Parts: sequence; structure tokens; C-alpha cells
Amino acid sequence: MKKLEFKEKLDEEGIIFSFSGTVSQPILSSIGETIESELDSIQIDANTVMKVFAIFTEQMQNIMSYSKERRVHRDNTLSSPGLCIVGLDKNGKYYVNSANIMDVKDENKVSEKIDHINSLDKEGLKAYYKELRRSGKGSHKRGAGLGFLEMAKKSSEPLEYHITKVDSERSFFEIKVYI
Repeated sequence: MKKLEFKEKLDEEGIIFSFSGTVSQPILSSIGETIESELDSIQIDANTVMKVFAIFTEQMQNIMSYSKERRVHRDNTLSSPGLCIVGLDKNGKYYVNSANIMDVKDENKVSEKIDHINSLDKEGLKAYYKELRRSGKGSHKRGAGLGFLEMAKKSSEPLEYHITKVDSERSFFEIKVYI
């Protein structure tokens, strides 16, 4: 594919920003600023910009924290390979889509969590959030386990996700959140 064709394909797909590579905290901060600036430049309302930014940040942190290919450096910082796209679909809805390699052992846990969250309405999401915050249920070393719930609260539609087995130890996890 020629460079111009590639650019035209991205434009046709509504891609505002895309990243593929190793994610670390400094890269996340830099990309976050770039996305915020890009969204501001196309004059999206502030509420939508904040939701896109929050969902993007959550997805990138999930890549850093939960990727099967996560690397812990000598200074205890994390980095992980993954990809993330911010776009505008043909129906005028903004979305954030990310993907990374996950441990096959986490497939059921992730699927059950997202399926449960998707079964809740907005009031159910609020109640479930309060319940998890109070009880600490589902918590883990790196947080309270509320990332998918946070994304769902900001989403205009149920969370879309796909898990594809790569081999006996790894699966490819993709999540798409509409704003």
C-alpha cells in the first residue's frame, strides 16, 4: 500500500490518532497530551474530550499493567507492547480501541467481568461501583479492579471486546469503547 493510500484509509476509517509500540508512563503522558490537543483542535466539546482522554488513559494503563508481555525495569517502572486507536465512526461516535497480548489464564476472569458490567444499566453501574469501592472485592495489587467499570460509566454503549487465543499461554485481547 502506498503512503497516500494508507493515509486515505486511515481518514476513511475516522482514525484521529493511532499508536502501536511499547507503552510506558512517560509515553502515556506524552501521547495523552497529544490526543487532548488534537481533540481540542477539531473543536469537540470539553465533556467528550475528557471522556475520550479518561478512557484512553485507562486502556493504556491496562496495557502497561496486565499485558502478558509486560516488562518491569530496574527502577520498577513498567512497559508493555500494545496498540491504541482514537477515532470517529461513520455514525459520529468517538471511540477508543486498544489491544494487547494477555495471559490465557485471565480470559475467563476478564470475560466474566466485562459481561457482568455490560449487563448493568447506568444506575446498576453506579451501584456496582459503590459496592466494589466499599468491599474491595475484585481488587488486585495495582488498583481496585475498577478500570472496565470506569470505562463503562463513560461509554455510550456496552463495552465491545474480543479475545483470540494465540497459543497455549497467550491470547490477544481487544476492547473498544464508544463515547
